[in-house]
Order: sequence, then structure tokens, then C-alpha cells
Amino acid sequence: MRIAGVDGYNGGWIAVIVDSSDFPDASVAWSEDLKELFTNNSIELGVVDIPIGLTSGPADRNVEQAARAVLPKKASSVFNTPCRQAMCAASYEDACVENQTTLRKRFSKQTWAIMPKIKEAEIVVRALGQDRVKEGHPEVSFAILKGQPIYASKKSVKGLLTRIGIISRIGFDLLRLSEHLPDNHPAKPDDLIDAAILAWTANRVTNNQHKSFPEAPEKDATGLEMAIFA
Repeated sequence: MRIAGVDGYNGGWIAVIVDSSDFPDASVAWSEDLKELFTNNSIELGVVDIPIGLTSGPADRNVEQAARAVLPKKASSVFNTPCRQAMCAASYEDACVENQTTLRKRFSKQTWAIMPKIKEAEIVVRALGQDRVKEGHPEVSFAILKGQPIYASKKSVKGLLTRIGIISRIGFDLLRLSEHLPDNHPAKPDDLIDAAILAWTANRVTNNQHKSFPEAPEKDATGLEMAIFA
């Protein structure tokens, strides 16, 4: 089965693609368009680092609370997901007003910055189905694989090298993967690393070895299942 881990970067999406659990022979692909990334590379299951399914209130998704439970002292790495009403707002302030009205809280500018990708992912999920596109979170996957969270930031030397070491030990050759990227590719090192750990997660899903957060996912008002897979 052809599976992938997918992470967003400024201007597009990057995927680490694996055939038949063969991590050492993984490949890398990228596209400005998420649906094209799936279809052009015949990805049968992709785990994407983006929220899928949005609450319409009055309660938050229970996904973030479940994910934070496996990331003690690192809960801030799991952003609050906006409510569905905020997705139609024209500005960050308007979106926060909608979120405050619906969920009694604002959300970060980092979350606002990925709103276009949340919208794009939902369109793709509706087109391809949730059997083919699932939500993941790299830090949750690393915590499950390592047995505890990685506390060093992925932007730090220690954090970056720790993650590279873990990815290498499970078979991914990040240097070989990076050689397929153009010299001026806008993706950052941690984008490739995050895509690789999500490919590991996708492989777990295909082998029914995964965990979901929460264990019993709920559906949003539009019928989309809300859960992080790891």
C-alpha cells in the first residue's frame, strides 16, 4: 500500500511517501495543491498535520485535550483549533470574535495563518474521504514512538538532531530524501522530519497498530470524524 506523511509549508505541502512499509526506500514529493499531491503520487492513505473536522460549539473539539494528555509539559505544541464559524471571517480579529462568541476563547495568530490550509484540507477530505486522509500531529507521533515527548524545540539544535536520530533509527534516510529537493525549496528541515514521522504513523494505521486521540472519536456537525492518529 502506498502511504504518506504530509506536512504543510509556506506555499505548499511536502510528503514522505512509503510503499509496502519500506522506510529506507521512501520518496519525497511536494505540491502547491494538496489534492494534486495525493492524486499525482497515487497516495492511498495520507496522514496530514492539519486539523480535520471543526466544532460548531458550544464545546471545543475533544481532540486537543486528548493529544495534550500524552504531551505533559509540552501542551503548547497543540494549538487550539478554531470553530467552524471562524473559518468564514475576513480578518484575524473577526475570526477571534466568532471564536470568542462560540467557544469563549480566542486563538493564536499561528492558527489564523494556517486557516487557508485547514480549508483546503477539508475540501480534499470531502473529495477523497477520511479513509484516505487522516489528521496527525508530529509531536504526538514522536511521543508515542519514543515513549515520552521530545521536550527540546524542533527549531533548536538538540531538538532537530534528536528527531533526526529517531527518524533514522526507524529506517528513513533523510539525507537521501533531501537530495531530491531543489536547492531553493522553501520547505524547512523540520517539515521533512514531520512528514517522515507522519509516514510512520500512516504505516501504523494501515497495519491497525495506531492509536487515536481521543479513543472514541466524535463527528462534527458536517459528519467529519475528529481525531489525531499516531
